[in-house]
Amino acid sequence: MKAALPGGVRLHYRVQGNPDGPWLVLLNGLLADTTMWAGALKGLTARHRVLTFDGRGQGRSDAPPEGPYPPPLLAQDAWELMAALGVRRPWLAGLSNGSSIGLELLAGHPGAFRGAVLVSAVPRSDFPMALRLRHWLQCLELGGPGLLFDAAAPVLWGDGFLARRHRVLKDYFLKQKYMNEPLHGSRHQIDGALQWDIRPRLGAVRDPVLLLAGAEDLLTPVWKCLETAKLIPHSRFEVLPGTGHAYPVENPLEFGRRVCEFTSI
Repeated sequence: MKAALPGGVRLHYRVQGNPDGPWLVLLNGLLADTTMWAGALKGLTARHRVLTFDGRGQGRSDAPPEGPYPPPLLAQDAWELMAALGVRRPWLAGLSNGSSIGLELLAGHPGAFRGAVLVSAVPRSDFPMALRLRHWLQCLELGGPGLLFDAAAPVLWGDGFLARRHRVLKDYFLKQKYMNEPLHGSRHQIDGALQWDIRPRLGAVRDPVLLLAGAEDLLTPVWKCLETAKLIPHSRFEVLPGTGHAYPVENPLEFGRRVCEFTSI
């Protein structure tokens, strides 16, 4: 289904799971869509009423030609979607840029959420991150999604997972990008993440937050994720052995269990 936001952008969404359970809103990573949660949904929907959606420029949602799409804008989209659907005091779970959106929501609306489980959450796009993102943007513009995947894959997944699943991951990525998303939507997502910095506002977060970082994450390494934890009062921080950047994709069943454990507190 699609919901029209006040500004006219239409977001594709789906609600599934336990109608009597607490709301759980899943926030996609950069250049992803709702299918990134496929492996984790079974474990999450038994306990939660789950909202998944494609942000602007992702999957089956609109990709306005005007960009970029920075995390504050994407967080406002998510807030408006939740309001339109009557989602009150949900839990949040996000990966990478989805975690950035989660941080924007938590800092911008203290007390509006039950809490959050955020994976690979850094508090800013620093200079090395900006260089990497600009490189991805150049790969996308010069060589299309295939070259973008080759540039990004070594830092998105742990070594063992990437070696085992490389062909499946690349085939899926190319099908997703060529069939479902206009390239300017991907371009605006990358461009929007370039200069983001939420550090001065993280002290406003009041809801419980569990921050998870992969020990093998080369994109948002542990020490950068730890900076986020130090800036959020009373947050929990845990390192995941043998895991890269995309924990919900690499080990979705374990991710689902960790979410359910935290949302049971």
